[in-house]
Amino acid sequence: MLRRLLDSGKLPAGDVESVRKLFDDIVAGRIGGMNHPQSVWAEKLCEQCGVDIRQPGARDTQTTRKKAKEEKDRILAEFDALPRPKKPPGR
Repeated sequence: MLRRLLDSGKLPAGDVESVRKLFDDIVAGRIGGMNHPQSVWAEKLCEQCGVDIRQPGARDTQTTRKKAKEEKDRILAEFDALPRPKKPPGR
């Protein structure tokens, strides 16, 4: 969420530094994550800036699984289509 806020370029000038500091602290491992007040504050900033707060790809889980299964089935079909030897080698 913080990365999307920073990448959007729509943050007010006063909030850019505080969002960047919080993001850098999380990435560096100095803090484990946002606490509840920080999370509420970040969500309000997202609403003000028009940034989508959903996790990327959260809605596309079914589609992703379907595509992965189709890809796996395609690869298995290609393997099954390979020619097989009629008898074991060396006989």
